[in-house]
Amino acid sequence: MTVVAKPDRWAASKRFFAAAAAPACFVLALLLSAFFMLILPGAVVYTVVWGERAVATIEACERRQVRHDTTYLDCRGSWRFADGARGSGHVSGVGGDDIGREVPVRVGPLGPYAGGLGRSRHALIPGALMWAVSLPVAGVALYFLFRARARARRVLAEVGEADGLMGRRRFRDGHGRTLLRFRASSRPPIVLSGVESAQRGGRRFATSRPFVTARVPSGGVAFFIARLAGGFAVFDADGRPALVVRRSSVSPPRLEILAPDRTPLGRIVPHPGGEDRPGVAFALITEGDGETAAVVVAKFLRWVVVFCGDPPEPLRQAATAFAFEALRLTR
Repeated sequence: MTVVAKPDRWAASKRFFAAAAAPACFVLALLLSAFFMLILPGAVVYTVVWGERAVATIEACERRQVRHDTTYLDCRGSWRFADGARGSGHVSGVGGDDIGREVPVRVGPLGPYAGGLGRSRHALIPGALMWAVSLPVAGVALYFLFRARARARRVLAEVGEADGLMGRRRFRDGHGRTLLRFRASSRPPIVLSGVESAQRGGRRFATSRPFVTARVPSGGVAFFIARLAGGFAVFDADGRPALVVRRSSVSPPRLEILAPDRTPLGRIVPHPGGEDRPGVAFALITEGDGETAAVVVAKFLRWVVVFCGDPPEPLRQAATAFAFEALRLTR
């Protein structure tokens, strides 16, 4: 008797939310950082320094409770500008002693405010602390970025002109023309259905979208990539295994290139002279003669591929696929 598994109708929604969780958290963190580091301090400083002058009459102050352990003083009144215009509502920077008094204020994006920056330190301290942490971190990151870019320029000057530039989803030539388009999927193409079955036998995929199709601009399939834990496998357009790349060392990153029958074809290692700065440039070395077949160089969030001579098609595919997977395999 054959038991057919009932399809999960929420599977697509689960995959969508799983894929969107990280970008959504990143965007939320950026918005919160922008609010506390730029918007709130900017509004306070603008109000105190450049806000329009007015005179406010405080009418009443009431202590309101935000939570069971947090309260704030809500003072309300009316204010008058020099040209006779009037307004009313909440007035910041005053207290119960100011009820019935006329208080000079400045009116800005957050409304009328009495007092200087010292009385607004509760709004400025979070942003100041975030700036104090962010600036040194950004400085260190820029230092390593510029050092890596200088190293990449030296390597490219040695190996010659780039044959391709790998972006997030496209592989372009030196003139910007698209050579390959990459698309990841959680489900395998029909010709790779056996690869998904192998996962149930113990092989692990590295991501929730482990199957990548590389297509030429005309729409035909060039090859497939299966993202495996610690490496990847390349299949030709008909779904036949072409090669397997597996990581043999994490620090520094080193990978072995194997034929489907596990015959060594080559290895991917840090470019000579860059062993002390791994992650900037890699060389694809052929097995046996030890010749360099390709060089892959990091260029910010993209990877430059330079083929040395005319390497065989499997090694060209290995270099191109490695450039597509480099961020995952070298971190």
